[in-house]
Amino acid sequence: MNYTKMKKTLGAAGGAMLLTMFTAACDVTNPGPIQDEFLGDEAAQIGLINGAIRSIVNGYTDRAFDMALISRQVYPGGQIGAWGNPVHIHAGNVEDLYGANFTAMHQARFVAETAIQRFTAAEASDERMYGAHLWAGWAYRILGEWWCDTVLPTTDPSNTDPPEYIPGTTDPYFQRAVEAFTAALTYAATQDEMNAAYAGRAQANLWLGNWQAAFDDAGRVTDGFVQALDQDESESALFNYLWEANSGTFRSYTTKFTFYEDYYLQTGDSRVRWGTDPAYDFAVGSLSGFGQVPYKPMLKYTSRNDDVNIASADEMKLIQAEAVLRGASSGTVSEAMDLINGVRTAVMADVTNADGFVEAGSTPLDAWTATTSDEAWTYLKRERRIEMWLEGRAAPDERRWAATSAPGAIDLPDWENPSHPGYTPLFTQFTRGPFCFDIPESERDRNPNVPAIGG
Repeated sequence: MNYTKMKKTLGAAGGAMLLTMFTAACDVTNPGPIQDEFLGDEAAQIGLINGAIRSIVNGYTDRAFDMALISRQVYPGGQIGAWGNPVHIHAGNVEDLYGANFTAMHQARFVAETAIQRFTAAEASDERMYGAHLWAGWAYRILGEWWCDTVLPTTDPSNTDPPEYIPGTTDPYFQRAVEAFTAALTYAATQDEMNAAYAGRAQANLWLGNWQAAFDDAGRVTDGFVQALDQDESESALFNYLWEANSGTFRSYTTKFTFYEDYYLQTGDSRVRWGTDPAYDFAVGSLSGFGQVPYKPMLKYTSRNDDVNIASADEMKLIQAEAVLRGASSGTVSEAMDLINGVRTAVMADVTNADGFVEAGSTPLDAWTATTSDEAWTYLKRERRIEMWLEGRAAPDERRWAATSAPGAIDLPDWENPSHPGYTPLFTQFTRGPFCFDIPESERDRNPNVPAIGG
């Protein structure tokens, strides 16, 4: 995998940017500083797009790990050191100022938007214009899902003025995402390129409550489509953090005590595969108030190189199902369940035993049956949390569903209950939520538009 690493120098227009080529298998000479005015040149264009992609890849899977803990998709092993998490994240709580990788995601959208400006002026190819708009869209979608408030340049595309602060909503991020994906569609040349832009726009429209638009966009994505982030073992910043933290060396979390532990044994649903490691009975740390945690590693990712989905055709069917339950299309429970079960019954059940995974199977999962809207909502929520397990999407879904008072239950283990085998006072000491990251202190200190905590 080839990436272009970009380090931008902030300051007056005309400043230099440094481009350093990274290749996993060979040594490459640093070309040194390239003047800002040449960044629109054809030879530099792919570097700008790769710079935006790298900023997202560099910051995604470690924060997806946080999201998995916050939404109780995994149980903390107690590790707070290397490849671990703060104690409050173990408990599912996002404290004030906890906003790691905020800068990386904003760098991604800045680099992509810079590329759009430079490519437009240079009359770049449709392929380059498509890539710049597409990755601006993904950066905005991730910012909108993961953060609580909006910090965004709204009037000055050159970013020389401090970005504006819009508290209590991330709709402006999703509106920008819709604009970026719509622009990408005008340059798309293949079905896969159209799939990616329609998928991203469907996700953003879902968050904006544009139910029919979300339904329509999701329906335009063809079966088998997947958009993934290309993780790589060439350097630790590009590792699949979810695998590395789960590996035998670090053992930072477990599927023990989660909904997925028993669900997998009951159904063999390969999307939430887990197993055991004969070399290790326990996670590497010791969880406050609990002690050593039984180690039952997830098997969704099996190496540092495993890519992480940020959109798929199966997710699109679930977006359509949710839109139907909110009144799009026919608005019937039957239509929603057909879409949900269309995803579910395409999955083959694993053969399992008490230790989890034994081998892949060839029997489809059974369909869900719902007769009421509330039942359909419960299955919709369950399927999203299964289909996108450990992809950084579950906690944002919780936030979105709570904000819209969506019906139906979520399969959450009751770790606050002293009778639960996974109970520790940690889970009552820190209240779970708010299912999104805060604006970090670094941004609050340098941006006069963003108030200090309590300010």
